[in-house]
Amino acid sequence: MLKKIILSSIGLLLIGCTSNSVNTTIPAEFANADYLLSNENAIQWAMKSHQVEECIYPNLTKIQREHFSKEDAYIHSQYVFFYPLEKVIGEEYVKMIQDDKKSMDYAQYQYKKFKERKTDPLPLVQCETLRKKARDDLAVVQGKYKNGMVEENTKETAKDENGVATNENKFFFDIIKWGAAFLL
Repeated sequence: MLKKIILSSIGLLLIGCTSNSVNTTIPAEFANADYLLSNENAIQWAMKSHQVEECIYPNLTKIQREHFSKEDAYIHSQYVFFYPLEKVIGEEYVKMIQDDKKSMDYAQYQYKKFKERKTDPLPLVQCETLRKKARDDLAVVQGKYKNGMVEENTKETAKDENGVATNENKFFFDIIKWGAAFLL
Protein backbone atom coordinates (compact mmCIF):
# COMPACT_ATOMS: atom_id res chain seq x y z
CA MET A 1 0.00 0.00 0.00
CA LEU A 2 2.84 2.40 0.84
CA LYS A 3 4.44 1.68 -2.58
CA LYS A 4 1.21 2.64 -4.37
CA ILE A 5 0.97 5.92 -2.47
CA ILE A 6 4.61 6.79 -3.15
CA LEU A 7 4.38 5.87 -6.86
CA SER A 8 1.14 7.76 -7.36
CA SER A 9 2.48 10.85 -5.56
CA ILE A 10 5.66 10.76 -7.67
CA GLY A 11 3.56 10.43 -10.81
CA LEU A 12 1.35 13.35 -9.80
CA LEU A 13 4.41 15.39 -8.93
CA LEU A 14 5.95 14.75 -12.36
CA ILE A 15 2.70 15.61 -14.12
CA GLY A 16 2.36 18.79 -12.07
CA CYS A 17 5.91 19.90 -12.79
CA THR A 18 5.69 19.34 -16.53
CA SER A 19 2.34 21.08 -16.98
CA ASN A 20 3.87 24.51 -16.25
CA SER A 21 6.59 24.24 -18.87
CA VAL A 22 6.46 26.30 -22.04
CA ASN A 23 5.46 24.44 -25.18
CA THR A 24 8.67 23.41 -26.92
CA THR A 25 7.19 21.93 -30.07
CA ILE A 26 7.93 23.83 -33.22
CA PRO A 27 5.01 24.52 -35.56
CA ALA A 28 5.32 22.71 -38.89
CA GLU A 29 5.39 25.94 -40.88
CA PHE A 30 8.86 26.63 -39.45
CA ALA A 31 10.31 23.20 -40.29
CA ASN A 32 13.69 23.29 -42.05
CA ALA A 33 14.49 26.80 -40.84
CA ASP A 34 18.22 27.53 -40.79
CA TYR A 35 18.11 28.78 -37.20
CA LEU A 36 15.53 28.05 -34.51
CA LEU A 37 15.60 30.50 -31.62
CA SER A 38 15.31 28.72 -28.28
CA ASN A 39 12.72 29.73 -25.70
CA GLU A 40 15.43 30.90 -23.28
CA ASN A 41 17.07 33.10 -25.91
CA ALA A 42 13.68 34.40 -27.04
CA ILE A 43 12.81 35.39 -23.46
CA GLN A 44 16.13 37.24 -23.05
CA TRP A 45 15.67 38.93 -26.43
CA ALA A 46 12.11 40.03 -25.69
CA MET A 47 13.14 41.46 -22.33
CA LYS A 48 16.16 43.34 -23.71
CA SER A 49 14.09 44.58 -26.63
CA HIS A 50 11.39 45.86 -24.30
CA GLN A 51 14.00 47.70 -22.20
CA VAL A 52 15.48 49.39 -25.26
CA GLU A 53 12.10 50.37 -26.66
CA GLU A 54 11.03 51.87 -23.33
CA CYS A 55 14.30 53.81 -23.24
CA ILE A 56 14.45 55.17 -26.78
CA TYR A 57 10.73 55.39 -27.53
CA PRO A 58 9.02 55.85 -24.14
CA ASN A 59 5.90 57.55 -25.54
CA LEU A 60 5.55 55.66 -28.81
CA THR A 61 2.01 54.69 -29.75
CA LYS A 62 0.91 52.05 -32.22
CA ILE A 63 -0.35 54.70 -34.65
CA GLN A 64 2.96 56.57 -34.54
CA ARG A 65 4.86 53.33 -35.20
CA GLU A 66 2.63 52.55 -38.18
CA HIS A 67 3.39 55.96 -39.69
CA PHE A 68 7.16 55.92 -39.24
CA SER A 69 9.23 57.24 -42.11
CA LYS A 70 11.43 54.58 -43.66
CA GLU A 71 14.46 55.98 -41.81
CA ASP A 72 12.67 55.88 -38.45
CA ALA A 73 11.42 52.36 -39.14
CA TYR A 74 14.96 51.23 -39.95
CA ILE A 75 16.42 52.69 -36.74
CA HIS A 76 13.53 51.25 -34.71
CA SER A 77 14.04 47.77 -36.12
CA GLN A 78 17.80 47.91 -35.61
CA TYR A 79 17.76 49.21 -32.05
CA VAL A 80 14.64 47.46 -30.78
CA PHE A 81 14.88 44.11 -32.56
CA PHE A 82 18.23 43.28 -34.12
CA TYR A 83 20.77 44.82 -31.72
CA PRO A 84 19.21 43.16 -28.63
CA LEU A 85 18.97 39.85 -30.52
CA GLU A 86 22.62 40.20 -31.50
CA LYS A 87 23.56 40.61 -27.83
CA VAL A 88 21.73 37.36 -27.02
CA ILE A 89 22.74 35.02 -29.86
CA GLY A 90 25.60 36.78 -31.66
CA GLU A 91 26.05 38.58 -34.96
CA GLU A 92 26.55 35.45 -37.10
CA TYR A 93 23.24 33.92 -36.04
CA VAL A 94 21.37 37.20 -36.54
CA LYS A 95 22.68 37.32 -40.11
CA MET A 96 21.59 33.70 -40.55
CA ILE A 97 18.09 34.59 -39.33
CA GLN A 98 17.94 37.66 -41.58
CA ASP A 99 18.94 35.62 -44.62
CA ASP A 100 16.33 32.86 -44.10
CA LYS A 101 12.62 33.70 -44.24
CA LYS A 102 11.55 30.71 -42.13
CA SER A 103 14.11 31.54 -39.47
CA MET A 104 12.94 35.16 -39.43
CA ASP A 105 9.30 34.10 -39.18
CA TYR A 106 10.14 31.72 -36.32
CA ALA A 107 12.09 34.43 -34.49
CA GLN A 108 9.08 36.74 -34.81
CA TYR A 109 6.82 33.95 -33.57
CA GLN A 110 9.07 33.46 -30.54
CA TYR A 111 9.28 37.21 -29.91
CA LYS A 112 5.49 37.60 -29.95
CA LYS A 113 5.15 34.69 -27.56
CA PHE A 114 7.32 36.36 -24.89
CA LYS A 115 7.10 40.11 -25.58
CA GLU A 116 4.59 40.87 -22.80
CA ARG A 117 7.00 40.02 -19.97
CA LYS A 118 7.71 42.88 -17.60
CA THR A 119 11.27 44.12 -17.23
CA ASP A 120 13.18 46.65 -15.19
CA PRO A 121 14.20 49.80 -17.07
CA LEU A 122 17.76 50.32 -18.25
CA PRO A 123 20.07 52.32 -15.99
CA LEU A 124 19.76 56.05 -16.73
CA VAL A 125 23.35 56.50 -17.98
CA GLN A 126 23.07 53.52 -20.33
CA CYS A 127 19.70 54.76 -21.53
CA GLU A 128 21.01 58.27 -22.30
CA THR A 129 23.95 56.82 -24.21
CA LEU A 130 21.61 54.59 -26.21
CA ARG A 131 19.29 57.51 -27.01
CA LYS A 132 22.21 59.62 -28.24
CA LYS A 133 23.49 56.79 -30.45
CA ALA A 134 20.01 56.25 -31.89
CA ARG A 135 19.62 59.99 -32.63
CA ASP A 136 23.04 60.11 -34.28
CA ASP A 137 22.32 57.00 -36.35
CA LEU A 138 18.95 58.41 -37.41
CA ALA A 139 20.67 61.60 -38.54
CA VAL A 140 23.15 59.55 -40.59
CA VAL A 141 20.37 57.48 -42.17
CA GLN A 142 18.55 60.71 -43.04
CA GLY A 143 21.64 61.89 -44.89
CA LYS A 144 23.12 64.25 -42.33
CA TYR A 145 26.82 63.90 -41.74
CA LYS A 146 27.86 62.84 -38.27
CA ASN A 147 31.48 62.46 -37.30
CA GLY A 148 32.12 59.26 -35.38
CA MET A 149 35.05 60.75 -33.50
CA VAL A 150 34.93 62.29 -30.05
CA GLU A 151 33.99 65.95 -30.26
CA GLU A 152 36.37 68.28 -28.54
CA ASN A 153 35.56 71.80 -27.53
CA THR A 154 37.97 73.93 -29.60
CA LYS A 155 37.00 77.45 -28.52
CA GLU A 156 39.87 79.83 -28.68
CA THR A 157 40.92 80.98 -25.27
CA ALA A 158 43.03 83.91 -26.39
CA LYS A 159 40.81 86.67 -27.72
CA ASP A 160 41.74 90.14 -28.71
CA GLU A 161 40.31 92.47 -26.12
CA ASN A 162 38.75 94.86 -28.64
CA GLY A 163 37.49 92.01 -30.86
CA VAL A 164 39.27 93.13 -34.02
CA ALA A 165 39.40 90.43 -36.76
CA THR A 166 37.66 87.74 -34.76
CA ASN A 167 34.65 85.57 -35.57
CA GLU A 168 32.52 87.89 -33.44
CA ASN A 169 32.90 90.74 -35.89
CA LYS A 170 33.57 88.80 -39.08
CA PHE A 171 30.60 90.42 -40.81
CA PHE A 172 31.90 93.88 -39.94
CA PHE A 173 35.38 92.95 -41.15
CA ASP A 174 33.94 91.65 -44.48
CA ILE A 175 32.10 94.96 -45.02
CA ILE A 176 35.31 96.93 -44.52
CA LYS A 177 37.19 94.58 -46.88
CA TRP A 178 34.56 94.88 -49.66
CA GLY A 179 34.27 98.63 -49.16
CA ALA A 180 38.01 99.01 -49.57
CA ALA A 181 37.90 96.91 -52.73
CA PHE A 182 35.19 99.15 -54.24
CA LEU A 183 37.20 102.30 -53.50
CA LEU A 184 40.20 100.93 -55.28
